Amino acid sequence: MNIRIINTLLIFMACSYIQTVCAQETMNQNWAAEKIKGVRFLPYRSYDGSPFLNDSWRPGKIEFADGEIADSLFLKYSSFKDELVYFNKGISTQIVIDKASLNGFSFVEDDGRICVFRKQYFDGYMEGDRFFEVLSKGNPDLLVCRKVDLRTSSVYYDKSGILKNMTYDPAYQYYFYSPVKGYAFVRINQGGLLAKFDKASQKQIKKLLRKNKIKITGEESFINAWKVVEKEGYEIAF
Repeated sequence: MNIRIINTLLIFMACSYIQTVCAQETMNQNWAAEKIKGVRFLPYRSYDGSPFLNDSWRPGKIEFADGEIADSLFLKYSSFKDELVYFNKGISTQIVIDKASLNGFSFVEDDGRICVFRKQYFDGYMEGDRFFEVLSKGNPDLLVCRKVDLRTSSVYYDKSGILKNMTYDPAYQYYFYSPVKGYAFVRINQGGLLAKFDKASQKQIKKLLRKNKIKITGEESFINAWKVVEKEGYEIAF
């Protein structure tokens, strides 16, 4: 009889422990669900091109408006809608995170590069809060708005054989940004970079780029060129 009672007590204690662990896991999931505000993601219409900067889910983290960090999330950035989408494992659902609740976010690319985005007010065309990727942080910062437009195209058949005439096309916009002076649009080529300086500085910058064997052919080489120019203390004209 005593052995039966002891066994019953051990089973009861084990069940209580399992329930406690499960409850703790549930509480953690409920906390995440409550902290990350948003709405269910509704898929976009399918056209050639991509509405997303990253088509696959990328590991990353978000910073809330109060400065708190939530990491170990799987994220996608919609360049088409300027929205951040995350996959909620608890309910197997894609959620568009409320932009007003965020300061920014970051995620890791396949090659290990960390893409850092921050939300800030844009006072130009279609003013309002936008997510900008920070390409170079300094004084000023070099930012890019990873915008994608839906545009009319030549008629084509999609993979399902449906006739369409729209495509998702990248329309990235690059800016130098200073909290005091604001935004200065820049074209990502050597002429665009040089145009941000006075005539005297332009000649010196050309020599500097030649010395460092930098030829601007795209975004990566432009970033490298800007870092070299910035290091030498040249100041852009807003």
